[in-house]
Amino acid sequence: MKLGITRKQLIMLAVLISGCFLTILNQTLVNPAFSSIMKDLQVDASTVQWLATGFTMVNAIMIPISAYLQDRFDTRKLFITSELIFALGTVLCAWGPNFGVLLAGRLTQALGAGVLMPMVMTVMLLTFPTERRGVAMGWFGVIIGVAPTFGPVISGVIIDRWNWHVMFYCVAALALIIILLACIFLEKVKEGNRDAIPLDKPSVILSSLGFGLVLYSFSVVGSRGPSLLALIPLLVGGVVLFFFFRRQLSMETPMLQVRVLANRRFLVGTIIPMVVQAATMANAVLIPLFVQDLCGQSATITGLVLLPGAVVMAVMSPINGSWFDKHGPRGMSILGTGLLTLTTLAVCFITPSIGMVALAVLMCARSFSFSLINMPVSTWGLNALDNRVMNHGNAVNNTFRQVAGSLGTALVISTYSLVGTGLTDSLGSTMAYTRGFNIAFALQALLCFAAFIMVIIMVRDKESDIVKSDIAGERRGTVESLMHREVFSLPQDALVADAVRLFTSKNISAAPIVDEDGEPIGFISDGDVIRAIGARGSSFVDPISLMIVSVSSGDDDQLQRIDDIMSRPAVSIATAGVISVDIHSSIEEICHVLGSNHLKKVPVTDGGKIVGIINRSDITMESMRLYLERHGGWAQ
Repeated sequence: MKLGITRKQLIMLAVLISGCFLTILNQTLVNPAFSSIMKDLQVDASTVQWLATGFTMVNAIMIPISAYLQDRFDTRKLFITSELIFALGTVLCAWGPNFGVLLAGRLTQALGAGVLMPMVMTVMLLTFPTERRGVAMGWFGVIIGVAPTFGPVISGVIIDRWNWHVMFYCVAALALIIILLACIFLEKVKEGNRDAIPLDKPSVILSSLGFGLVLYSFSVVGSRGPSLLALIPLLVGGVVLFFFFRRQLSMETPMLQVRVLANRRFLVGTIIPMVVQAATMANAVLIPLFVQDLCGQSATITGLVLLPGAVVMAVMSPINGSWFDKHGPRGMSILGTGLLTLTTLAVCFITPSIGMVALAVLMCARSFSFSLINMPVSTWGLNALDNRVMNHGNAVNNTFRQVAGSLGTALVISTYSLVGTGLTDSLGSTMAYTRGFNIAFALQALLCFAAFIMVIIMVRDKESDIVKSDIAGERRGTVESLMHREVFSLPQDALVADAVRLFTSKNISAAPIVDEDGEPIGFISDGDVIRAIGARGSSFVDPISLMIVSVSSGDDDQLQRIDDIMSRPAVSIATAGVISVDIHSSIEEICHVLGSNHLKKVPVTDGGKIVGIINRSDITMESMRLYLERHGGWAQ
């Protein structure tokens, strides 16, 4: 199968994916070890649960920061450093003489893992050409689906034969091997920017506090049910996140580009996986509870029940990626969400008498349907973003899915617990919790059905969006990806002084003048202002020198003349009409307009209204980027 990348790139991606696979595998390794850890370290269930909850919280907090780190540091250094931090945390876990050290190790692991996942996704999307990204993300989907399922199986075998310390030593050894391979094979896929804007500390604090409180609230609901203890951090976290997002929108260079959510396709490609994640993430807890506590089977049998689904995910993910590249996400996501709804609904009616083979088949069908949804839809949404904000798109997508999964898990697990506890006296423990299990999956089925409806209404095949679109549609996509949407304009009654004030406050050199309907009627530049000042009555050849000398010398006549000009209407000295390009224009047409009129930038209009500005330098950089991408120059 032709992937569209070089052998060197393939080796580097293999190293990156291996590191990511290990960190994801690590997340579920600890679950079967809870019982042993509780006995060895003499802690109760509510305490030991923080090994999973704390990891999730720190992981989610690090994801938004990862976008900045990817801008600031080159890929090779960031990957090796993140893997080293993860390995250090794993060694602490392996040593683990008490619960405090073990928890500190898990939190340290999460610091590294929170950066690795979005970074590897970004590198893959930037490495593969757009038409091959489906295959790339399909293989990446193998990691997402398979690693968490293999975790309990591997962990169970190690714990039964040795102990949980050995489990962490094995992970640490594998992490060190991956670091060694990275030092040998990994090159700078994406250069770091040493001149990047410093990390905004208030954004880090608001992000960490907001997401941390929200996830803490969800974890409390999942373990203890709804309570005031859970409501207070949820409300406080929500308020903090409001200020975090408001700050990001007000900053010229935010820590996290939440503006990517203004892209409708990316927004849809984020919301649907969030709903699916909320509906399925709790299965990692519910299925083991059902098999072990209600069916009376061992942890090994639990792993074997889930293992066939992992194999299905491994086989289907690259196939689905290839299908996505050829046909787009609509058909497969409709099939996936529809089948996921039906299979989830089927689980609502199972009892402890079900055979383990039948349960494994049902889990296989759910894994198959899941593979058709998240990666294809997420890739479809991410493809709508410019490569320059791809890392921020990945951070937003991953953060929101993590939060949605935590919320879904809290709702589903608390439903299971509350129903089971409430019916125990009347039905007995086994039947009561079986009923809770069924109702919990009914809640999941409702979420899956909601995702099914959203896919039908909102998701369109990539072919119809891009490949089979008319020429105007293709041009629009190119121009939109290059233009700057922030346009500073002046109303038609603005004075020259208003124009000067706008130029100095926004550090720009020109602005369109628009009428009441937002349509351009003129264009004023700093050159127009200077020419008006130096138009007559001066021996200065250079009008800029005239203005500097007049202001600095305090020449009353010249200053009065400048004041008179500043009080005139801006349209009186502006160029009548505006040289602009339509959003449907081709790059060739835009280059012709810029070249023939000797312009460095030109307004972009849509339906007669200005919607952006496109610079000659942006077109030049995009051309060079495309050349390097097509010739493998990024790895040189």
